[in-house]
Amino acid sequence: MHGYVVTDTETSETAPRGIPGIAVSNGTDVVETDDQGRFELPDTGRFVTLTRPTGFTADPWWVRATAGEIRFTLTPQEQPLPYSFAHLTDTHMTVPADHPAFDPALLEAFGLYREGSLPQQIVDFLAELPRREPQVRSVMITGDLVDHGRPAEYELYTEALATSPLPVHVIPGNHDHMTDEHGMFVSRNNYLTNAGTVENYERFVGPRWYSFDVAGLHVVAMDWHSHELGIDHDEQNAWLRNDLARRTPGSPWILLFHDQPNASLLDHVPWQPIAAFSGHWHTSRVVEVDGALHVNSPTTFFASLDYSPPAFRVITWDGETIGLRTETVLVRESPVELDDVSTATFSSAPARRSADAVLWRSPLVGASHRQSVLVDGDLVVAGSQIEDRAAGTVEAFDLASGERVWRADTRSAVKTTPVVSGGLVIAAEVSGDVTAYDRATGEFAWRVDSSDPLRRFAWGGPATANGLVYLGDQSDLRAIDAARGAVVWRRDDLSPHHNLVNHSTPLIVGDLLVMGFWPTPQHPVGLDARTGESVWAGAPVPDEVSFEAMKQLLIMGTAVHDPQRDLVLMPAFGHSAAVERATGRVVWATAHRGGFSPSAPVVTAAGYVATSAGVGLQVLEPETGEILREIAVEGDAPFPMSSYTKTPHPVVSAPLSADGTLLLSGLDGVIRRLDPASGAEVGRAQLHAPIASTLTEAGELFVGVGTDGGVFAVSRSVAS
Repeated sequence: MHGYVVTDTETSETAPRGIPGIAVSNGTDVVETDDQGRFELPDTGRFVTLTRPTGFTADPWWVRATAGEIRFTLTPQEQPLPYSFAHLTDTHMTVPADHPAFDPALLEAFGLYREGSLPQQIVDFLAELPRREPQVRSVMITGDLVDHGRPAEYELYTEALATSPLPVHVIPGNHDHMTDEHGMFVSRNNYLTNAGTVENYERFVGPRWYSFDVAGLHVVAMDWHSHELGIDHDEQNAWLRNDLARRTPGSPWILLFHDQPNASLLDHVPWQPIAAFSGHWHTSRVVEVDGALHVNSPTTFFASLDYSPPAFRVITWDGETIGLRTETVLVRESPVELDDVSTATFSSAPARRSADAVLWRSPLVGASHRQSVLVDGDLVVAGSQIEDRAAGTVEAFDLASGERVWRADTRSAVKTTPVVSGGLVIAAEVSGDVTAYDRATGEFAWRVDSSDPLRRFAWGGPATANGLVYLGDQSDLRAIDAARGAVVWRRDDLSPHHNLVNHSTPLIVGDLLVMGFWPTPQHPVGLDARTGESVWAGAPVPDEVSFEAMKQLLIMGTAVHDPQRDLVLMPAFGHSAAVERATGRVVWATAHRGGFSPSAPVVTAAGYVATSAGVGLQVLEPETGEILREIAVEGDAPFPMSSYTKTPHPVVSAPLSADGTLLLSGLDGVIRRLDPASGAEVGRAQLHAPIASTLTEAGELFVGVGTDGGVFAVSRSVAS
């Protein structure tokens, strides 16, 4: 294959000028144009792609492989420093219900995704972006562009992108390769994912890996899913080596990849990128590994699996470093009762007002998420997240006054509640690192490094008992000596690696550790807390079983123990389940509204109380699981946080049972006092920040934290 790269300066008197030194590729080989702008490539591959150099663009920048002469024409493009682009991911576009290709049976069969984005949402967002972010010069979308990989979805998606006033660069994700097939299997890297074919993406979109330059920064875009499946990982790795071989060794480059890259790619590069941008997990996570910033961004048009609200990131390259700014996407105007929510759960926001019910309020350095505070004696301890860099904090406050006692900086966000053991405060970071600090001073004590910071996504909190700290997920569960920071045992065989976020904190009852996982071949599990050996496990899921039957034990969050009946209660997908503590036998599983609801059930005299995120509360009869009553909650929340939803709703956290009532905090900033016996609201208090976490009891106070990072205390009589 052969051709030319020329400028667009041709006039009636002059011929186009060939440009030397421009990289062109057939998907494996990479060559540079000669002094006349000519290139020749081996006759292999499905596409020929042009690496657009700094200060230029080209349309087209790729063509399908051909024996004829190829001509790429470079057009000057202004790319001043600093250069900013918007990072979107997992748009999951579906066809509208009135479209001829709409298939409700397909959505029902898939069972998970019910509120995908529609073409008009994408069109409107892209049209609004220049006004909202005038410094942004392009958009980069890292996969799962469409939801089922169907031709009709691709047709509408390409039409939507064609309306964008800004250049848009895209790569595929696993959903883009589904082609209506949603079956799961374990890949070559022990990764639970779906099968896929690449034909529809290549037919409607084009090349699945390519590179270009902007403002002196080299951008590499690759296809994670086909790489993970082993369809073309050797081909992609060879192309990347050849692409980088044309660069100055050590020069800056960034990677666009649908999933967080791991060793199967990064071990094959001559030097690491300065940053990698991904999605797939439907989470917000920023870590630094070997000097590279790894940015996993939340979904843009619906709430994420980690309960991040819809968001996008503005990425800025200043010629030397990468900067981040995360923005919440609001689907309605924020209620006047709330302060600034534009960066809720991503970075702290200063409070503009003090609510009458608040006795004291102290800001964390970062924002807060779903995690509650820890109250230990006279100390309040909270973790924070700083999602615009790889950072977080653990901070301690005086319970009586709210004054900060100490602060410890962490290498990544702390999104779960710390624990105290033997005079140490112990926290889990989203990288999988575990750190300990002196309770009185905050002085660093020890660190247990993550087993794999590239693939560990730690949203399950730690638990402590008998001098050990337990935490992890279904593919990396650890017991750590709390005094020394030494790993006592580890289980990495409970499930293949996958991207579905685990919100479970281990439940310790005597010598038994109980956890449930979502999804895993066997669930839940009971382990010997001293050794990690299996005591009992749920029956394996049969090969032929409906999703409806399976999801009753897809455990979403932390279990609780009812000592009176010796039952373990577990929040499952659209269900609550009770199992015998001693054997793991399922006593009952009750379906109710609210699919993704990871909040732990609450044991009360009126019955078990389950949280239905985006709905309200369910009160269940303890012996049978029968729904005694549903407590529906309505309120003016500014954004959704319940996974896969686009409709804002105040309920995401579990209530606190206190004084015979339930105290339910909400994303509308309201603390509601509810009667569990009747379901009636008996009082409320309005605060000025969304609250996504359960309040913590502290004697005559209740202590909480808002999504803005404000730790606050209210009196025990609040909302009476």
